[in-house]
Amino acid sequence: MRGAVGNRWPSTAGSKLATIADVRMCYPSVPQTLRGRTDGADGSHGTSGANEMRIMSQWVCLFVLGSCLLAPPAQGRSGKAEVNGVTLPYEILGGGKALVMIHGWAVHMGFWDTDVHRLAREYTVIRYDRRGFGEASGKPDLTADASDLAALLDTLELSRVHLMGHSQGAVVALTFALRYPEMVDGLILFGASAPPGFDLPPGGDTPPIPEWVAAGKAHGVDSLRAAIGRWAGEHFGDTSAEVTRRALALLESYNGADLLDPAPPSNLALPAGMEELGGIAAPTLIINGEREMPSLTVAAAVLAYTIPGARRVLVPGGGHIVNWVEPERFAAEVSRFLRKVDVPAR
Repeated sequence: MRGAVGNRWPSTAGSKLATIADVRMCYPSVPQTLRGRTDGADGSHGTSGANEMRIMSQWVCLFVLGSCLLAPPAQGRSGKAEVNGVTLPYEILGGGKALVMIHGWAVHMGFWDTDVHRLAREYTVIRYDRRGFGEASGKPDLTADASDLAALLDTLELSRVHLMGHSQGAVVALTFALRYPEMVDGLILFGASAPPGFDLPPGGDTPPIPEWVAAGKAHGVDSLRAAIGRWAGEHFGDTSAEVTRRALALLESYNGADLLDPAPPSNLALPAGMEELGGIAAPTLIINGEREMPSLTVAAAVLAYTIPGARRVLVPGGGHIVNWVEPERFAAEVSRFLRKVDVPAR
């Protein structure tokens, strides 16, 4: 639904505040009293100031409500970038400062479906398929991901961005922030594992990768995906039927190449090690669901302790994929952090 004047949408300033001119332009039936007091033919005032203010308030409230309900969706575009010998599909949505969202292992950029429109209200959100996942070509290679991202941003002509990575994607974000510090304004590590150099002993939530590989080699990739799905359902702390359905749908694109037929590492950008964390210069948020896996809860504490000035947040109501379970709370914490990062230093 469009406004009354061509394709022009009501202009807004700040948080949905509009001028009276905006109201009249888009809603011509607004009473003339909104222009000011109406004078009678004899010069007397035809409408009292109190009535004018009441009418004005009613119409402005209606306008604000209407602009919230009828605002056009954020405009987006998609494409494919050729980087480091592979093709990476990407999507861009929204406007404002660039925020790159990096998905984790065995899934693709669809992981962020719950978040992208919420965050695109304030930011230019960029998400993409990492090499070997989703529709990206090549085989997964954690030693190439940060270099791939740098090449993607160069293709998109972006010199500085905010970064948010989930799970293994947080490892990519952390590595990128260390290898390309001049390109990172804000860093968000969501459900991250501890980097090499802080290795926890095997525990109850340790992924049984050898068992998965055996299942995949014996019975095919469908068995591998099913085994991963069962494990995630038991450990992620987010067990609703809808969450399970979405997780299994994301796994359908996983071909298991990194486990069943891995490629040699390219070593284009080696993953960050524990001893390097003190070199993180970007403001950093460590964010997890309150029901996060124990090993990743420990990792979050280690990252928050080691990265200079890092802030740690727990989002109530979910676990490793709390952004699906409590999307508004999650997006609010992300936005709150990035707003502080974007405030110029005084």
